[in-house]
Amino acid sequence: MNNRHAVWNRRRQAAIVALLGIAFAEGGAAQNDPSWTQPFPPFRIAQDLYYVGSRGLASYLITTSEGHILINSDLDANVPMIRESVEKLGFRFTDIRVLLISHAHWDHDAGSAAIKRLTGARYMVMEGDVPVVESGGRSDFQYGGDSAFLYAPARVDRVLRDGDDVKLGDAVLVARLTPGHTRGCTTWTLKVKEGGGATML
Repeated sequence: MNNRHAVWNRRRQAAIVALLGIAFAEGGAAQNDPSWTQPFPPFRIAQDLYYVGSRGLASYLITTSEGHILINSDLDANVPMIRESVEKLGFRFTDIRVLLISHAHWDHDAGSAAIKRLTGARYMVMEGDVPVVESGGRSDFQYGGDSAFLYAPARVDRVLRDGDDVKLGDAVLVARLTPGHTRGCTTWTLKVKEGGGATML
């Protein structure tokens, strides 16, 4: 295995873990974790899947010929950074057509209202998390009573249920309900082609 391939594999593995995993280090000191708002170089993971998040909070861009899909809006303060990362990769931020999240906590969805306003993207959220995002976190069973964890409410355009497909261009993401962290916590799967074969992420 050459060095370039080894680096790609490490990046891919890290991205898969971040894409499918959930960061449980929320609350308390984690809310002020400087890595959450620290820029990180955007990079291609596989095929049309890119990392556009900060050092400490993940956001993913899936590009298609009909516009793009963004997973996780992160903190409201991160929106300009996400925009810059998308544009550094050569894509237009305003071409984001669909906005998704992994779950309805402020560090993954507080920027959704701003991204909807800037791009006109359709916001699609798993059913159990819809009341939380539309209340700006106020109805969250864990953090709803603490003003430090509240954010701008965002209207949901499509309510998702377990197994629903989200399609744009030739990209098809499948929403898998994985509740616990939040009622609507969602794991996203996507088939990509890389190295002559198909891979499920």
